[in-house]
Amino acid sequence: MIVIKNILVCSAWPYAQAIPHLGNLVGCLLSGDVFARYYRLKGHKTLYVSGTDMHGTRAELEAAKKGITAEQLTKENHEHIKKIIKDFEIKFDNYTTTESVIHKEFVADYYKTVYENGYISTKVEKRAFCKNDKKFLADTFIEGECPYCGAKGAKGDQCDACGKLLEPEDLKNPICRMCGKSDVTFKETKHWFFDLKKLEPELKKYVKSHPEWQDNVKNFTTNFLNEGLKSRSITRDVAWGIPAPFEGAEDKTIWVWMEAALGYVSATKEVSEDWKEFWFGDYVKQIYAIGKDNIPFHTIVFPGQLIAAKEGYHLPDQIAATENLNWESNQKFSKSRGVGVFTDEALKLMPATHWRFYLLFDRPETKDTSFSWEELDKCVSQVLIGSISNLVNRALTFIDSKFNGKVPKAKLNAEDRDILGLIDQTAEVIDKNMEEGHLRLALDAVSQLANKVNAYFQKREPWKNEETKPNTLYVCAQICKALAIFLEPFLPSFSERLWRMLNIETKMSWDGLKQEIEPEHKINKPEILVEKIDIIELQKKYEALKK
Repeated sequence: MIVIKNILVCSAWPYAQAIPHLGNLVGCLLSGDVFARYYRLKGHKTLYVSGTDMHGTRAELEAAKKGITAEQLTKENHEHIKKIIKDFEIKFDNYTTTESVIHKEFVADYYKTVYENGYISTKVEKRAFCKNDKKFLADTFIEGECPYCGAKGAKGDQCDACGKLLEPEDLKNPICRMCGKSDVTFKETKHWFFDLKKLEPELKKYVKSHPEWQDNVKNFTTNFLNEGLKSRSITRDVAWGIPAPFEGAEDKTIWVWMEAALGYVSATKEVSEDWKEFWFGDYVKQIYAIGKDNIPFHTIVFPGQLIAAKEGYHLPDQIAATENLNWESNQKFSKSRGVGVFTDEALKLMPATHWRFYLLFDRPETKDTSFSWEELDKCVSQVLIGSISNLVNRALTFIDSKFNGKVPKAKLNAEDRDILGLIDQTAEVIDKNMEEGHLRLALDAVSQLANKVNAYFQKREPWKNEETKPNTLYVCAQICKALAIFLEPFLPSFSERLWRMLNIETKMSWDGLKQEIEPEHKINKPEILVEKIDIIELQKKYEALKK
């Protein structure tokens, strides 16, 4: 049996042309943070890496709208995204960019190696060209109808409606997004291609070796394989990107989709001298926090890239892919149309702890979901405040007022021991769900623990039952300690404040669940851990914000 020592957590790279919305936050950045914090608590050597995806036509297009360069736009937005990450208490070991020197050098060296290994070919073909703008229309420079599902507004790299990967030439009734005209023709140009077809046997073997993948990951990947793999274009006729390292490709750049995932390797290399410990051998587990639209790139294309290097790279293990979080009534988030809360707006409405709890408690793991003010109120007011925080406040306030702030001595009976046994039971449920990528179910287990202990506290009535009062408060002190540990991956500042209230000097760790707080241990003065919210006032603030 292989004992996992090192954990590498990677989250999909936010695009630099825009500020992430709540769906982007929970699917990638926030989910990855929970995984990384959990495995750090478990004592694993853990790295959490990602960065801002600076390149591609989306950045060029948005910069053109603003009348600035793509470089200027992406640098400014990268700084905004870094602040958002900090404000939401997301802890990266390295949050970098695809403009970093190490990344650009790594990508260039990688493609030289893969070219020598025989997985790259060239082809002259006709590509979409705007006669009005006199430029080739790669990726999001062009849009039209999806040839598979018929959805309008499909981009030249992927259809958001059905998730199919596309080439600009696949689109029906295309228009140029730069000028808005349909004066699109096709012009010959030479491009370099990554031959996924050659890797099909190895990729099928790799996919088959992961029966534990979530259903959405397995289904998406199986369908992709069943359609048959084909060569994917590596190069683009665009200016903003990493220069293609092939002879004769001096005017080409690497397609953003074919270099961003390689950033997981370069970001690890950038931050750790021991980077190979996370990319080679069997003692590492890799976890990828992504949205469902990124599944084929993480289960087919990126593993194919690693195999093609012929250097023995460890291939992705857990693919934790969320479904979509949309705005009310299943609307798509849109900054330009003022639809939805974006991450730079969210903290003007309520604190990070509240957002983290709501987004993770309602994380869209099995189906697309829509933001709901009613559901937000239920999660925060009833579960976080009314159950979890209320339990902590009642228990520690009783210890402070009735036992002079000292954990009472107790002679435990069967009921008390049963309640304490819930700690191990909850830990098992959390472990199982974290291993399977079900963060929502893991957090729900913590909520269920709080509900059961609240019922125990209410039944025991320590405000009038003198005989069992010491037992009740001793048990609740242990539960509060467990809650601090269980919630650290989800609500780090909440857990940190609770840990200080409990006055525990040792560092928080998963092993600490086995160590009970000793009788006579002095706690600090209890304080309110979570501010109450008024959902009506929140909605008014949101409406004012959008105006």
